[in-house]
Amino acid sequence: MKLIWAGLTVLSLMGASGVAVAQDYEEANLEFFYPIITRRPVIERELEFNLEQSKNREGRKTELSTAVEWPVLPRWQIELEVPFVINFPTDDATTGGPGDLEIENKFLVYRSVEDRILVSAGFTTTLPSGSEREGLGGELVLEPFATAAIALGPFDLVGEVSYKWTFKPEHAQEFDSGLAAAWPVSRWFTPFVEFRTTTPIVAEDHRTQVTLVPGLNVKPFPRSTLAVGVQLPVTNAREFDYQVRVLFIKEF
Repeated sequence: MKLIWAGLTVLSLMGASGVAVAQDYEEANLEFFYPIITRRPVIERELEFNLEQSKNREGRKTELSTAVEWPVLPRWQIELEVPFVINFPTDDATTGGPGDLEIENKFLVYRSVEDRILVSAGFTTTLPSGSEREGLGGELVLEPFATAAIALGPFDLVGEVSYKWTFKPEHAQEFDSGLAAAWPVSRWFTPFVEFRTTTPIVAEDHRTQVTLVPGLNVKPFPRSTLAVGVQLPVTNAREFDYQVRVLFIKEF
């Protein structure tokens, strides 16, 4: 009998420990919508497939990328993104190939389950793995960032600021910020809008680029999200005429 009680006690302790770990993981992963560009503060374990189509005066560009996000620790996540770029210049031959590899480290620094608030910070390193001559990348970039999310009534807000240093092929710096707001109409459908700014710091043209990104989230399958949006410049300072972005996320 004592052996049975001892076994039940051990099982109870193991169950309580498992619940505590599960609760900690849930708290670290409060659910928020997926903006197209603005980083989320959520610690994630998922696969992402991204399609980006952009157009400017020099031609069109298509970028396909695959990313895996993995929580090394409950408050530390690493993301590896592998892109493939295709350029369609107006006055030149089409080029295509691997782009610049991106490695992101994200750390959860604050969490409030009661107020539904998450705050994270981290940095992204872009390695010059793409061909600079073919216009496929070739940049070495370091980008520290901070991102936060909060639920206010029926709306979810996600904000981000970052500072980007480009060391190769030229020394350039820029300050980026974004604010995304969403209204979860249902569990399966969430429209959102993003407001983005980019300000060159070390450049002849210091004009701030401002864009709007209307979009939506759809959940076609359990533990999966399809995010679609169009990034549109609203000022004369612009790098493109438009960008269409499609993001498919699969949690695992």
